[in-house]
Amino acid sequence: MAEPNIEATGKPTPIAGCAIFLVILGMVAFLAIFATYQYNGYKREIINISQTESNPTTLADTSDTAQVDALVKKFDDFSNSVLDGQAATLTLDVQEMNLAIAHFPKLKTFRNKFSIASITPEKIIADIAFEVRAGFEGIRYLNGTMVMEPVIAMGSLFPIVTEIHPDTGNPVPQKMTKEFPTFLFTEYRNDEDLAPIFHKLSKVTLSEGSISILSDPKVPQPDALPDDVSEEVDKSLALFGLLVFMFGSTAAFLFWLRKRKQKQSEEA
Repeated sequence: MAEPNIEATGKPTPIAGCAIFLVILGMVAFLAIFATYQYNGYKREIINISQTESNPTTLADTSDTAQVDALVKKFDDFSNSVLDGQAATLTLDVQEMNLAIAHFPKLKTFRNKFSIASITPEKIIADIAFEVRAGFEGIRYLNGTMVMEPVIAMGSLFPIVTEIHPDTGNPVPQKMTKEFPTFLFTEYRNDEDLAPIFHKLSKVTLSEGSISILSDPKVPQPDALPDDVSEEVDKSLALFGLLVFMFGSTAAFLFWLRKRKQKQSEEA
């Protein structure tokens, strides 16, 4: 009698198992090579635009009690109007924005790292001294200036970074420029204490030397993220999906291999 064709029965065979293993191994190798390439490229780019020492930005003087009290009152009036469901506008000049960074605890992470230099009808220019990490090389500092165009996204103020000029004089890769809005925005966007007020913003406008933020329940809030940020989010989701697929495929193969060995042991 002829031997049964095991492959024709649809049951898994050693050849099929080896094929699956080789495919997974190839994908893991590709991901490892790709990750190494990305890491080395990222490290070179960070070192190219950063320095080993920080050049701290100017921190506003908070010793003038009258100025601080006036600033606090301006924020309190705006907040109370928003909570009451009324239309309100918060207007801040360069000095007040820097004073807010120096005074409010919520903004302490920006102290000596971020300072508004000027505001025009088109953009905000700031001095920066942000910490950056060049892989395993330790902390370095991105000293220089940053140009931003503020927009409202999902009811919150969102800074679109259009230019970064490091003190090193080297150009900043466009992909890094796009990542900075997320860095500047995430902590404040996710702050539950600020949500009842600063998730209800409707419009932002710039004028010479000042910024005005409108909150009006009658004005629809833009729901979408800016295109520049959406592209970075899509890339992150695609990479995450690839990693999930790799993990799932490997787990499925190991489970199949274990079941097959158990079956072989039982038949023996």
